[in-house]
Order: sequence, then structure tokens, then C-alpha cells
Amino acid sequence: MKNYILAITPNPALDLGGVVENLRPNEKSYVHDETWCPGGNAINAARILTRLKVPVISSGFLGGSTGDEIKNLLTLEGVKTNFIKIKGHTRICVTVSNKEDHLQTRLNFPGPHIMRDEIKILLQMIETQKNISLILIGGSLPQGMKTADIRKLMSLAKKRNINCIVDCPGTILSEIIKSKPMLIKPNLTEFQQATGTNVKSIRDVQKEAKKLLAKIPYICVSSVEDGALLVTRENSYFGRIPKIKIESTVGAGDSMVGAMSAQLCKKNISGEDILKWGLAAAAATLSQKGTALGSALDIQRLYKKTVVSIV
Repeated sequence: MKNYILAITPNPALDLGGVVENLRPNEKSYVHDETWCPGGNAINAARILTRLKVPVISSGFLGGSTGDEIKNLLTLEGVKTNFIKIKGHTRICVTVSNKEDHLQTRLNFPGPHIMRDEIKILLQMIETQKNISLILIGGSLPQGMKTADIRKLMSLAKKRNINCIVDCPGTILSEIIKSKPMLIKPNLTEFQQATGTNVKSIRDVQKEAKKLLAKIPYICVSSVEDGALLVTRENSYFGRIPKIKIESTVGAGDSMVGAMSAQLCKKNISGEDILKWGLAAAAATLSQKGTALGSALDIQRLYKKTVVSIV
């Protein structure tokens, strides 16, 4: 395979989604519009990259029949995979949308315990796999895997001159930042956790992000004043998604990361375009019901409607 993005999801999930008329405690709720989707930050990013026809291989840890189902679903979508088979069973996560008020209930389970020899196989993959142009690490860490393992992975990538994009929870992001990723994409709460601050406005987030530019050339913070802020060493950019009907928030941030990663593989790409494509992909997914992701056609259409400006 020619140069490709390796998208690593340490803790994948089979996302089960559906809609109920009205969710009430201690009452049986009948679910309709059932969906089954492969889930996990980097998996969703890989699905978007595949739709945008960017070469990508989805990796991470999969086990049991749930893991087999995720791999099969990705194959049906045309996503190439190279997962490490584990002894444990991959988790199932549930998202139920309430038809009455359009609110969602999400049940995220912790997932399997990853053994040290299974983590070692992943690290060996980084050392030996050919033609990796970029590594995307997304999602929470499973039991048994530590932040130090992610930093080791990034160190091995750096030795091979491979840049890393990280989309992990704010609770571990502060440590991962020390390994100098190419791009991070926390939401505002995660950014506050990672920086130990309570910044909220565009100006204050921008000021705090600029402190990290010596280590990270691209810092994108979503959910800032109803938009997203991208801070780079050249300029800072702010934009909002076009006006759409929001059907679900599942996978929107992951879609944004996928589309931005696609742009970072190109030469001489502007920060404005990176953010525009990211916002367009987020909007495309936000307009889908349940756990579905936006299509390439929707992303391209919404890109033309997305406005980003220098701040």
C-alpha cells in the first residue's frame, strides 16, 4: 500500500444506537431505528478518511465476537484494517435518542484489559510497518494501557520522522502534549483539563494555546463560543458550522479530526482550509441520525458553506 495514515484506536467499541419515544426510569422502552456501527475516535476518523479517499489503515485492539463484528463492519465500508487480536472482549456502547426532546443517553463501558504482550505488538508495528505517513491516535485508553505507552508509541514514530495527531481525553492529554504531537483536538472542557485553566473565550483560549505552540504546531479547540478555534504558528482561525438541523452529536468531533488529518497530509495547506474541512465534516455528521457519520458528498457541500476567519 502507498503512503497511508495509521489510525490507532486503543479502546474500540461496537456502537449500538436507537430511538425511543420517551425514555423514563423504571419503565420498559421500546427501541426503533436500530443501528450497529464500529466506534472509537480514530475508527470514526478512519471511516471519514476512507470516504474522502485518503489511504488509511485502522488499527488498535480487538477481541471476541464483538471485535469480529467491528472488523466486518469496517470491511463492508471499505476501511482497511490491521488490528491486534486480544484475549479480552471488545466493548459495546449504547446511544439512545429520545424522540420527545431529542436528547441522547450514552452508556460507555470501560472495555477489556489489555495485556503487556499485546501492547508490545502494537509498539512493534510502529517500528516495522512501512509507508506510514502519519499516525492518528484517538479515544480513551483501555484497562492495562498507560499514558506512558502512548508516549512510547509517539517516541518510536518520531525516530522514523512520522508525525502524530492525538485526540484523547483531557485527563491524559497534558502528559501526551510533552511528546510533541503535530495536532491536538480537544473540546473546551478537555482543553481546560489539559492546561489546568478555566479559559472560555476565544481570546483566552487563543492566549493559552499559544503557550503550547513550541511543542505543537496545530492546536484545535472545539466548543469555543459555539465554534472551533485553530491556533497555528502562522495565524489563529475561528469558524462555526453552517446552519443545519442537528440530529446527533455522536462522532462529530472524530469526523472533524479525520477531515483535518486528510488536509495535513497535503503540502502547502492553509490553516483556514484545515479548519474549514474539519467543521464541514463535523456538520455532515451532526446532521445524521443515531451513530451514522457524514458522507463525502455532504462534507464537500458543507465545506462550500463554511466560513472561517483569522482572529
